[in-house]
This record gives sequence, structure tokens and C-alpha cells, in this order.
Amino acid sequence: MDSKRLAVAFGLSAAILILWTLVFPAPKPAPRAAVPPRPTVATTSVPAAAPVAAGVAAATEPAPLVAVAPVVAAEPREVTLKNEVLALRLSNRGGEVVSAQLSRFRGADEKGTLELVRKDAPFAGRTVVYDPSDPFLARAAAALHETTVEEGAKGTVVRFRYREADGQGVTRTYTFGTGYLLGLKVEREGGSGRPVGVVLGPGIGNPSQAELENRYTKPGSSVTLSASRSVTRKAKDGLKEPVPVGSGLIAAGLEDNYFVAAFLPGASESVTLRPVGLVVAAAAAAGGVPGAAVEPLAETEVVLSGAGTVEAGLYFGPKDIDILRDVRPGMEKLIDYGWFAVVVAPLLWLLKQFHAAIPNWGVAIILATIVIKILLFPLTWKQLVSMKKMSSLQPKIEAIRLKWTPKLKSDPQARVKMNEETMALYKTEKVNPAGGCLPLLLQMPILIAFYNLLSHAIDLRHAPFALWIQDLSAKDPYYVTPILMTLTMWLQQQMMPATGDAMTKRVMGFLPLVMGFMFKDMPSGLVLYWLVQNVLSIAQQLLLERYTDLGMRPKATKA
Repeated sequence: MDSKRLAVAFGLSAAILILWTLVFPAPKPAPRAAVPPRPTVATTSVPAAAPVAAGVAAATEPAPLVAVAPVVAAEPREVTLKNEVLALRLSNRGGEVVSAQLSRFRGADEKGTLELVRKDAPFAGRTVVYDPSDPFLARAAAALHETTVEEGAKGTVVRFRYREADGQGVTRTYTFGTGYLLGLKVEREGGSGRPVGVVLGPGIGNPSQAELENRYTKPGSSVTLSASRSVTRKAKDGLKEPVPVGSGLIAAGLEDNYFVAAFLPGASESVTLRPVGLVVAAAAAAGGVPGAAVEPLAETEVVLSGAGTVEAGLYFGPKDIDILRDVRPGMEKLIDYGWFAVVVAPLLWLLKQFHAAIPNWGVAIILATIVIKILLFPLTWKQLVSMKKMSSLQPKIEAIRLKWTPKLKSDPQARVKMNEETMALYKTEKVNPAGGCLPLLLQMPILIAFYNLLSHAIDLRHAPFALWIQDLSAKDPYYVTPILMTLTMWLQQQMMPATGDAMTKRVMGFLPLVMGFMFKDMPSGLVLYWLVQNVLSIAQQLLLERYTDLGMRPKATKA
């Protein structure tokens, strides 16, 4: 009997432990105290000793070259580029990207097109800026560039050029065609091999307060994808100093659960991850500003650097497996399906097949649950047979217990002999005491796959179902489905054959409450899956009890 208890306890503990890691990940840190907003690069100046991006040598101002006519624009100008999926606004102030809107997706408030460039202070709606750790590039970032726009073979070509009187200059060229990709090339004038650095970020998107507080989202994390297709992620608040990543990367950028903004570097460009605030703090300290040694903001920026020229793609778009794979082979690895990712692929395929026939993701989840239940029926059958046999063996097990219990205190070997006799009974009757737990354990990979699917599959973001459930990737706002899930799970437990084991009864009776509490803030699509699975299990149990003999063989039907 102790072996059975141990098996049941082990099975339930494993299931609860796996779910606990999903429900209660490491808590997010409390918001940082207010820090000075990031200043515009026009007022940023860093001495030669200040930290610089990896791959960029410490910049020193060269001796003046032959005087040339400066190249600078007279007034601010923005260039708008738009295709069927992406709308960009480029500013001639530094040639930076000031807006990247995804036409087919809505923002967190559902009131407008999704914007991937941060708009709140201190980010000020600007990204792909020149690295301010280089004095010349800091000036270029604040200057108005001469702008030309023309149509090329690969799409619209926008060129921003800036040059100072001493001959130092920089030209930034964007190429924009179809899809979510923007071509970028930056060339520095006034001597070969001069460092060039551009910065993506900080941050990505404009998450709502609910998303920032949601333990299941990760807005602003950095992600790098190596040539060997190894993915490295760093939480935005986990970076305390610059981290050189190196060169030869497939992609390097910033992400949340569903979207990514990333450089697609060439072979020679190097990447550094840098916490926001280091350059600002260094510049403030150089100016004698009191309290300049502030902590970096809880955001990360990605620095792409090279000598003389940097060239890369810029991806602003969704984490869609087909789109990412078409942009650059291997980029589909940016989608983090976590544990049991091998289960997610067929599950997503199945959902897409049902959604193609009935365009409602909630209905697709219900139909997929039915298919999964059918596939798991042989295991469910074995579970029922095992539990029925265990129930029929209870008198014999109780007799063994009564036989050995009086001897437990006087005979040290009594418990061992009792367990041996119990196991011999199981062997004779061909009963596996852990058989009832097996289907529950085998459902854990499917449950975790559903969770990761709902948390990362772009198809299910903001996907409505019916009535009050208008986002299957978010929790049920009224907790109706978690309550129904708990009740149906309890009812299912009451219908199971009695084993006569008081400890098992207590554990199984308490389990629905534990699961209900753990699922209350889970994505409603996941709760829907488990609720439907419970209802199907109840219906299956009723049918088996009616049409089979103790769940082991069909009853004879009358002619």
C-alpha cells in the first residue's frame, strides 16, 4: 500500500511542480525609482574614457581635414514609407526611425495600429540612432541630414547624408520594399576604418499597464540568435553592464511574447547589449552633475558596430514562424515555445486546420481537445481498468494491513514484509498501483504545450471566442471558466472508483481547488482546453459505466 501511496504522491507532486513553475515564475522586480530621462543626443558628450560599444575603438577627434562645404538640411523633414503590412516614418534628424507600425495588428488598447517604437519618456519615439559614445556620431544624431528619396530595383531608397566642415561625414541609406524588412547601410566619410555604431531600442512596443504587470509577458527582453541557431535571452532588468555578443549572428534585437525588432547583421558587424543609462550617466558625470552615477533604466538597447561601414537588415514584425523563416533561415528559432516545443508544432497545425474550416480559435481549441481525448482513449481505458481492479482488491489489501499492523512496533521487518506481500498481490492480480496516475502525467506535456502556444503564437494573440471571452491569450476577466473547470474536475473525481485509501482520497479531493487557484490567471484558451477535457472525461466515464462491465469488457447487448 505504501508503494501505491508513493506512486500517487510522486505523480501528483510532479504534475503540480511543473504547473507551479508556469504559474509562479521569478517575480518581476518592483518599479525603479525615478531617474533622469534620457537626454537627446544633442546634449550628450562622452569623454574618450567612457564605455563604448564592442567592436568600436575609443573615438578620438581626428585632426581637421581639408576644409569642405558642410552638408546639412535647413529644416526638419520626415519620410513616410508604407506597404501592405508595415508603415515607417524616418526623420532627417539623425536619419533615425521614429515610427514602425504594423498595419495588421492592434495595440494593447485595441484602439490603434500596433506601434513598435516606444513613445513614452525617456524613449521619446526614436530608435536606430547613432551611438552617442562616439563624439562625431553624437553630433550627427542631433543634426538635420540632407535627404533624397528615389525608387530602386529593390524598392524605395531613402538616403540621409550629413558632413561637417572638416570632412567628417556619414551617409545612412534605407531600402524598403515588401514585408517587414528594412535594409540599412551606414557609411562614414573622412578616413577609412572610422568606427560606426547604430543603436536599436531601447525597449519595444508600448505595453499597457496590465501587460507590464502580467507575469507571463516579457516586454523589452533582448534576444540574440547565433549562426549555430542557439538563442540567448536576457531580461531587460537583468543587464547591469554592456555585454559584447560578437559577430556572425543571424539576428539580435528586442522582443516581447509576440513581436520582435531586430538587426540582421552581416558577417563583419558586431553586436553589444547595453543597459540604457550608462552613456547618459557618464556624460552627466563628465559635466559635474551631482548624483550622476544613477542606475541604468530597466531597458536594454542593441548596438550594431563596425569599421567604416555597417550593413544589416532591420526586422520590425510578428513572431510568425513562416514569415521569420522566409526573412532569414533560422529566424523561426526566435519563437520561444519552451518545454515540449516538439508538441507545440503538431498542436498548432491541428488548430490551424480547424480554424481554416471554422474561423473561431475557441471552437478550434474545443475540436482539438476532442481529437486529443480520442487519441488518449487507450490510456484512459487502462486507467479505468486499473482503478476498478484496485477497488476490487481493497478487501485483500486491508486484510494484509490488519495482519501486519500489530507487528510494526515489535518487528522492524514487519513493514517490509507487509509491502512485499502487497506487491505480490499486485503482481498476482496484474495491477499497476501507479496506473491511475499515468494519463494525468502524460497530459502534462500537452497542457504545457497549450500554455506556450497561447503565450507565443501570434495567431492566437487577441483572438476572440464568444460572449465575455474576447482574448484567448488573456485570462478570463470574470473567472467563469476557472470556476467551471474546478467544479467539473471535482465532479470527475467523485465519479472515480473508490480505492479505499484515505490519503489518496484527501489528495484527490483537494486537487481541484489547487488547480482552480493555479489556473485563475492563466490564458482563457488554456482554461477552456482543460474545462472541455473535464467535460469529455465525465461523459466518457458515464458511457463506460453504462455500456461496459466494470470498465473492462463490453456488456452483451440484447438482440
